[in-house]
Amino acid sequence: MEYKVSVIVTLYNYRKYIKDAIKSFLDQDFIDSEMIIVDDASTDMPQYVIAPFLSDRVRYIHLDKNKGYSHAKNVGIKESRSEILVMLDADDMLAPHSISKRYEKIMEGFDFVHGPALDLKNGKLSKSKMWGQWKSKNIYKYVHAQTAMLRKDIHRKIGLYDEGLRSKSDREMFARIFNHGFSISFVKIPVAIYRNHPKQMHRSKEKLLINKKLQKIVLEKIKARKKDLSGLEMLE
Repeated sequence: MEYKVSVIVTLYNYRKYIKDAIKSFLDQDFIDSEMIIVDDASTDMPQYVIAPFLSDRVRYIHLDKNKGYSHAKNVGIKESRSEILVMLDADDMLAPHSISKRYEKIMEGFDFVHGPALDLKNGKLSKSKMWGQWKSKNIYKYVHAQTAMLRKDIHRKIGLYDEGLRSKSDREMFARIFNHGFSISFVKIPVAIYRNHPKQMHRSKEKLLINKKLQKIVLEKIKARKKDLSGLEMLE
C-alpha cells in the first residue's frame, strides 16, 4: 500500500521516548501517512514498547549493527512508500496538524517545507531559539532538523544523507537543498516538539570533543558540493 507521506523516525536507545513519538503521529489529522521506525541497533529493547502500535501504518525496522543516524535515515527513505518525506528523531514529537499544514504547502508546488519547533524542557513548552529566523535570513542553518518535509525526488537529484557524517548530516543535507535551486517554503505554526534532555546526541562527550573538527569537515563538504555531487549515493 502506498501513502501520501512517510514519517521516518531514527531510533537509538530512546526506548523511554519512542511511545510519545508514535502517539504524536497517530494523533495527526492526516491519515494517509505511514511511520517507519529505523532502530540503529539499540540495546535498550525498544521493540517491546513499539510492538503494540505496529500496523501497516507503523513499521519497525531493526538494524543488526549500529552505523549512525545518517545510515538509518537512508534506510527509512529507501523503505518509504510515498513521495513526500518527514524526518523525526525518536525523542521528539510531531505537533498537532504538523503533517497536514506542511503537506498543503508542498501541494502548492514547493519541494521543501519547514516551520517552527517548540522546545520541551522540564515539562514546559516554549518557542525554540530558531523561531522566525529563517524568514528573515533564508539560509539553511536556520532550518530546525525536526521540521523538514520534502519531496523524495530531492534525493534522486542530489543524493541521500552522507553516511560518513555520524552527526551534522542534517545541516549538510539542508545546505545541499538550498544550494541546488529547490523551491522552499515555510509554515507559521509549530510543526515539531523538540525534547531537551541529558541523553541527547549533541550532548554526548564524544561529539563535544570533536565538534570543532566536525564543523570544519561539514563546512568543507558544503562548499565542495555546491558544484560537485560525486561520491554521494543517489536514490534510485
